[in-house]
Amino acid sequence: MESNVNPLALLLLVVASFVILGSSRRNAVGALLATAALMPLGQEIAVAGLHVYFLRILILVGLCRLLMRRESVGLRLVAADKLFLGWVFAGFACELMRGPSPATFGMLYDVAGVYFIIRILTRTADDILFYLRVLAVLGVVIAASMTFESVTHRNPFFVFGGVPEFTTQRGDQFRCQGSFRHPILAGTFGATLFPLLVGFWRNVGRGKWLAIAGMIGSLIIIITSASSGPLLTFLAALAGFCLWPMRNTMRFFRRGVVILIVGLAMVMNAPVWFLIGKISGLTGGGGYYRSYLIDEFVRHFSQWWLIGTSYTANWAGAGIGEVLVANPNMVDITNHYIAQGVEGGIVGLGFFLAMIVACFKIVGRFVRGETEPPVGRILFWAFGVCLAAHCTAFISISYFDQINVFWLWLLAVIATMPTWVAPKPDQDDSISATENVGATPPLEASVGS
Repeated sequence: MESNVNPLALLLLVVASFVILGSSRRNAVGALLATAALMPLGQEIAVAGLHVYFLRILILVGLCRLLMRRESVGLRLVAADKLFLGWVFAGFACELMRGPSPATFGMLYDVAGVYFIIRILTRTADDILFYLRVLAVLGVVIAASMTFESVTHRNPFFVFGGVPEFTTQRGDQFRCQGSFRHPILAGTFGATLFPLLVGFWRNVGRGKWLAIAGMIGSLIIIITSASSGPLLTFLAALAGFCLWPMRNTMRFFRRGVVILIVGLAMVMNAPVWFLIGKISGLTGGGGYYRSYLIDEFVRHFSQWWLIGTSYTANWAGAGIGEVLVANPNMVDITNHYIAQGVEGGIVGLGFFLAMIVACFKIVGRFVRGETEPPVGRILFWAFGVCLAAHCTAFISISYFDQINVFWLWLLAVIATMPTWVAPKPDQDDSISATENVGATPPLEASVGS
């Protein structure tokens, strides 16, 4: 057995465990989010090939809480939950057929555990506003650490392991990463947090200063990561808010985008995805490689469509593809959509896309007024913008560290939205959630469909 445990990290783990076991539902989720944001995955205990990260210990603690308090009793799955399960088990089944490993079971445990802990413990809009306060504070803390890193070129999270002590440099830019394993992932955290805090700022009565501080922190995280992917993700979020006046006619916008893509495909000499490389020429970064990777993914459809594939090194040609040093059988997959096909085949990729579409539909029903919202519609729109921002980020990076927790948090929270209690008709949907959310419903009503 090998371990890598810092005493301070161990103390934080113990405190977070007690919070998850003994505190309120929302505090338990807040402790999970805080641990994911502030604790690099370098803190682990290795047993028989299994990497017992601190986050995995907290997942076990969370599952024990659900069992001891019987908080999962009465849970009925909504459509988004079922698609999530389809995505998870499609990837798991494909991994088993290609040859299982300890990591196969670890990923199933991580993904399903985080999602359903958050899904079951989240029941009202009040919970969401609490989470956003937690995320705003975390954004400020991480921004402060990355500011320190940009000045000193030393990462303060190095003491926990899992991240380098000295900041990486590309050209004349230092790329800060905070507690995350790559600067792009750190910047993506900031870029996807920003729209949520904008919605939080527009929705709350008191506490706007916290939302503003969090937004400033998000911008600092993006800037100090010095990566083009997070910048484009942030621009996508800004574009999403610019579409707010079109919220009731988004179907025409979507059709227009499809027509534009088809038109470009007809007039371009190269496939339309090579536009990513052209945009990269303006913003910097490895856009051409990402275009090339999509092209190879399409060309090798027969290699991965059935059960995925554990060998993509043949996608590297003419010195363009980057084969991983740690795994010579695999090319560097810097696209989260492609990663879904590689891991789960066409079925896994299909479930992944369907899950995203289902979440957009949930948000759309509240924004268009088909369902009475318990909070301001702008906050629901912000969740949709955040979802779109993640979808943009997936083009430039495949999630592989604790940022997955925040992606799963978003999916789980959106899945709970149809179960919220609507306010009374005479209440204004622009006031704070503490004024317009009804009493917490019983479990059967709050987590059922």
